[in-house]
This record gives sequence, C-alpha cells and structure tokens, in this order.
Amino acid sequence: MITCGIDIGKGRHAVSVLDGNGRELMRPRFYDNTGKGAAELLADLSKFAPPAETHVGMESTGSYWRGFCDALAKAGCAVDVLNPIITKASSSGDIRGRKTDKGDAVMIARLVLGGDYVARLAEGVAERKLKVLTRHRGFMVQQRTAFKVHLMSLLDEAFPEAESLFNDLHGVFAMTLLSRFPTARALAKARVATVAKLVDAHTRAEDPAAEAKRLVEAAKASLGADCETHEALGACIASAIAAIRSCDERIEEIEREIDAFENPAMAAIFAQIKGAGTLLPKVIASEYGELSRFALNPRTGSARDMYKRLLAYAVCDPRIRESGKWKGKVFISKRGSGQLRTALFLVGNGIRTWDPYFKSVYDDKKAKGKHHTVAVFYVVAKLLEVVCSLYKSGRSYSTQKPVTNPCLQPSC
Repeated sequence: MITCGIDIGKGRHAVSVLDGNGRELMRPRFYDNTGKGAAELLADLSKFAPPAETHVGMESTGSYWRGFCDALAKAGCAVDVLNPIITKASSSGDIRGRKTDKGDAVMIARLVLGGDYVARLAEGVAERKLKVLTRHRGFMVQQRTAFKVHLMSLLDEAFPEAESLFNDLHGVFAMTLLSRFPTARALAKARVATVAKLVDAHTRAEDPAAEAKRLVEAAKASLGADCETHEALGACIASAIAAIRSCDERIEEIEREIDAFENPAMAAIFAQIKGAGTLLPKVIASEYGELSRFALNPRTGSARDMYKRLLAYAVCDPRIRESGKWKGKVFISKRGSGQLRTALFLVGNGIRTWDPYFKSVYDDKKAKGKHHTVAVFYVVAKLLEVVCSLYKSGRSYSTQKPVTNPCLQPSC
C-alpha cells in the first residue's frame, strides 16, 4: 500500500508518494492540472503499486481538485478529500514557519498515512448537479445585490429623494420610471402625461395624473436637479438597472432548473414545515448531500447527536476565545459554506414566524435577552434536531403544541 499526498493549485499540483513506513518513494514533484498531467501521475504511481493499493489525499481547494479527484477515483484509487483547515493546522507544526507546495504535499501524505483526520463526505452526481445550480443562483443573487447597492450610490448624487418617493425603489414601477428618466433633472423635464401613463400601467394609483404630478414636482425641487454630471450619472443608472433586470432573468431561469429536480430526502422533510418554502430546502439539501452520510460519528461510529454533526458541517457552532482569566465574546465560527449558513438562517427565520413550536423556541431565547440573529440560530439548531428525528423515525411532521408533539423529542 502506498500513500500519495497532493497539494492542489490552480495550474499544477504538487505530489508526494510514501510507502507504508513513511519513506519517500519519489521526490515531490509537480503535475499539470490537465488530462495529460493526471495520466502522467497515474503512470508514475503504478510503478510503485496498482491503483487498488494506492491511497490518495488532497485538499478541497476551490474547485481545482475535482478533475484529479475524479480521474484518480475512476482509475480505482482510494481518494480522501481533506478540509484545508485540517491541513493548515497540521502544517503549523513547523516552528521555522516554512511553507512550500512540495512541503505541503509531503505533510498531506503523512497526515493521510497517520489517519488522524475526517475526510470530506462523498457526493453523488445528482447532488453535485444540484449544488452547481444552487451555488450559481447564490452568485447571481450576490451580483444583483451589488448592482442594487451601486444603483443607490448613483441615485444619492443624481436624485437623493428617489428612495422616499417610491414604496419600493427596486419595484417594477420605480425601475421602469428610472430607466426612462434616470436623474432628477431628466424627470423634472418629463411631461406629466407621459409619467401618468407609466403610473397607470405599473401601479394601482387611483389618480395617475396626480401621482405623476407629485413625482415631477419632487424632481424639480430635488437637490440633484442642478447636478452638473447628470448625463454621466444617467447613463450609469440606466446601465445598473439593465444589469439588475438581467440578473433577475438569469435567477428565474436557474430557479426553474432547480424546481425541475426532485426533492432530496432532506428537502422533503423541510418542506413539511410551514415557512420553509420550496427553494431554500433544496439549497440546504444540495450542500449537505445525503443525510445518511451524517448518521454515524466518523471517529466513534456512534449514532448519537446526528444533528450536532449537521450543525458542525454548516459551521453554525460557537467559536470560543478564552485564555487564563480573559474570556472573549462567543461568535458563530463562519468557516464553512456561507450559502448553507445563509439558507439555514433564512429558513429558520421563516418557520419561527409560522410554526408555533419554533416560534416558542425563538420567543424563549429573545425573552432571555438573546439578539435576533442568535435566537434564529437556536431555532436552526432545534430545526436540525427535528429533521434528524423525522429522518430516523420515518414519521411526518405535524404542527401541534410543543409538549405533545412526538416529532419534537430530542431522539437524535
């Protein structure tokens, strides 16, 4: 049996190979992150042992590891993907502070040989497809938010009063009007009848003419009416609005593709609870994968506290800082998937509004002086405990009084 450690990079990976006693079988070297590079690595490894007797460890750095991981696994190698946090902690043992890619490859190989780690849980093809879609949706939502913030900064100069004039600055009517008249000066010069047509088409105003006159008069009195850079600002505002609309269209397309996926088991359990919605449960399920992966503690084999493993995977557990007499504040660690953590928070915030049991959990923490965010994460912890209980028992969730609901007993 041989052990191979791979330090992942964007263009090339550093590789180290050890025998069962920890001796180097070949000096660390680089392989290009290409099909040819993977084939060369497999050929070199086969000189020492067949794929069935080759144990490979690599970091999950970005998405650069997937190509080599798939190629090595397909060839028959046992591949473990390690969290970079684990390898970083292991490499910090060098008191001289030395760090090189080849040195990291050797460290990963020795870590895998020792076996003192928990590998990344394997994913199925369907899970990976769903995760690609949900993460791309998350990226597009972030882009849209960035454009909205940029739009606000442009309007602060071109039309400072705009936000107070509309019920929803990012609503259909406001965006339509501002794309046509992007600055206070442009709206001030508009005909009331033209603006009234837009009001009538996109709002429920009882008197479109009066509403149009209000908007035009407000533009005339605006601080931005005399802005000298209104033409440049207008072009930028129109561009930002077009970008926001484009993001909206792309997000809708992606969500339709996500909706076409059959609900994973975890998403189906979430969907039983009022307030969870339909999209976010799929986002959560795509990040977690199959619940069976969390059924047993990978170190002890125990089935207890399954929900704690789900919490730890999402890194919603507390980060404690203390030394001697000094005790720092306790924060959420925030080291894992930001998308998973955000989706859990939004689902927790939704169900605590609609479900009486989870509302009682939230209200209890608020009564004890907890911040809103902290109270919602308590709801998330209880939610995952409930999900584990339902998964193990095969029961369905039903909203009852908290003390009489059998689904809510902490059986995980």
